[in-house]
Amino acid sequence: RAAHISGQIFAVRMNEIFLMGQSRPERSSHAGDGWTIDSIFETAMPQLESHFYPLDRSQDVFSWDPV
Repeated sequence: RAAHISGQIFAVRMNEIFLMGQSRPERSSHAGDGWTIDSIFETAMPQLESHFYPLDRSQDVFSWDPV
């Protein structure tokens, strides 16, 4: 019964089930020599962070109380 559901993302809040949008690449950063922890923080994060999604609270996303 669930074969066609593969790859879907769901969220649950009390008695509600939500189908979430699929993640897709937004931006990229490239390092020809590969990455180290330091180079990620020095190069990639400054390039990517202006495109981060805000970490919203549920009351910022949902205009109704859980049902």
